[in-house]
Amino acid sequence: MVVASWAVLGLVLAQAPASPAPSAPPPPPAGDAVPLRTVSFWAAGDKGEPVEGLTTDEVVVIENGAARVVTKVARDARPLTMAIVVDSSAPLATVYRLNVVDAVGEFVRALPAGTRYSLWTTGDRPKKVVDFTDDRARAASALRKAFPTGGNTLFDALEEASEELGAREAERTVLVAITGVGIGFTSHSRDTVVSDVRKSGAQVMAVQYEEAGAEEFQAQGSDQVSRADYDYVLGNLTANSVFERPVSAMGLGASLRKLAAALSAYRVSYAAEDTRKAGKVEVQIARPGVKARVVGGESR
Repeated sequence: MVVASWAVLGLVLAQAPASPAPSAPPPPPAGDAVPLRTVSFWAAGDKGEPVEGLTTDEVVVIENGAARVVTKVARDARPLTMAIVVDSSAPLATVYRLNVVDAVGEFVRALPAGTRYSLWTTGDRPKKVVDFTDDRARAASALRKAFPTGGNTLFDALEEASEELGAREAERTVLVAITGVGIGFTSHSRDTVVSDVRKSGAQVMAVQYEEAGAEEFQAQGSDQVSRADYDYVLGNLTANSVFERPVSAMGLGASLRKLAAALSAYRVSYAAEDTRKAGKVEVQIARPGVKARVVGGESR
């Protein structure tokens, strides 16, 4: 009977397995020449903590809106060379002593093993207070000896620090800016700073805490760095990286811990659609609460 046939069909469909969730495409047939691309990304939990042990089954690469076949996921083990630039201007002397010195010292102690770093202050003029070293204890000691003075010369310090990093072509380089938004001075236009730092090839990370110091020290002339200039330069330089904006220097420690997590980067290789230049690339992680962000552009 027709009724019985429909009943049997309904029973069969009810017992059929559910369709699987969308996933990465199957690998291409053996022997096909498939170009591979490699990008770096960082992954962190919902509290900014580092994520360990990611595998190819957990990482999804989306290029130009399409999932790609992931062939390898591994920690980025390339040597890390870093320049850290710290606001030591006079208007922020109090928060520098109370909040900045210890937070930066903790950040340096948490750097990945083997990292070499230099340390710059920006009060009145750029000054390298620690040359490249792997001694984690020197950072806090040097910052305690630095006397906050003058305006913030962050942009000039970024120019000088990035030039040094640019000479280290074979290394993985990172430039970290830690600054308030008080009065500043510079010898360069903001567009020049963005262009020059980008040419260095260094990844830029920044923490800009929302403190400017006393009212009488705020930017007023066209030759002074304003809050809009800080936003413009750091926002552009960290477009594919990490830009933290705590409401005060009291949140600096938590923000720097997020940067430290981002420094523990991964590299993922995937099968590209063709040999043309990579388009927009996104990395997703199949773990609850874990987010990922591609660092910089494509690397071979």
